Amino acid sequence: MVHPKMKRYIEAMKLYNECIAFSAKGSEERSLAYGNRSFICLKMERFEDCLQNIRLARESNYPKHLSGKLDEREKEAKQALSKARNQNASKVSTEVMESLQLSYPAHENAPQLANCLALGRNDQYGRHVVTKRKLKVGDVVMIEKPFVTVAKETLQYIRCDFCQAERLFTLIPCEGCTVAMYCSEECISKAYGKYHRYECGVLRDLWTVLGISGVIALRMIAIAITTFDNDLEKLKDHLDALDESKVDGFTMDWKKATPQDVFNTVHVLCTNQERRNIKELARLTFITVVMHNHLLEWTELGPACEANPTAIAKGGQLFDSYE
Repeated sequence: MVHPKMKRYIEAMKLYNECIAFSAKGSEERSLAYGNRSFICLKMERFEDCLQNIRLARESNYPKHLSGKLDEREKEAKQALSKARNQNASKVSTEVMESLQLSYPAHENAPQLANCLALGRNDQYGRHVVTKRKLKVGDVVMIEKPFVTVAKETLQYIRCDFCQAERLFTLIPCEGCTVAMYCSEECISKAYGKYHRYECGVLRDLWTVLGISGVIALRMIAIAITTFDNDLEKLKDHLDALDESKVDGFTMDWKKATPQDVFNTVHVLCTNQERRNIKELARLTFITVVMHNHLLEWTELGPACEANPTAIAKGGQLFDSYE
């Protein structure tokens, strides 16, 4: 049965998450937001989430004169959780989640592709995907994990920025920005290591000025840099030596592929630059310049580039290559 105040609770929860993202670590404002989240979780019978928010509220220095509310809420949640567990102890779930599967056998070395697909090239279409068999509507011929994921702005306070799991009731914030929220400390650490270290200081500005396309481009650049051990010189040398004509994601052995190999398959994707009009090219140039300046001014790439003027020029070429 759906709670009669479900819509109001969900909207309130998103606002509490935004408050948590904007508030300082250990502040009363953040602790109150965690406390309010625990109240909604209790009302919606999400008892484990309620207890987690109570813990977060206490860790954020919840006001002592209000601590009695948390104590009563914690007691009620624990009792309800214990009762629910006893009731469900004898029940065996028979539900089976159906996972998406390929409609045809997979490539021997590319388990994410159906073996009927191949990469074609001709003067009319350039590089394109072809199939060796007649396909039916609804056939699944490719199941691939995205190289870059970015949650829509409307989902920033609903989903984990790293794994994209919906964790509306328990999200925790990045302490360096007012945008990214995560489902766990593990996802915070993984996001930082994979891309967030280069976007944290500029993420809100890029959302405001460039929107999701700018954020996707920046995250792509950040992942490229971390893929090559955070070494711009190493990345530039790799791109200079790369023979793009030999990169084929349909024949590459994905079971043995390195992160650099996977990066290559993304780097050589068609840009259709020759088909873009002057207005679109001007927009992309603007995005590139804004990102370049922000990264040099507000991230660790700035000091590194100032110490090595060559890196500035190579950094500019790097950004250009992604547009």
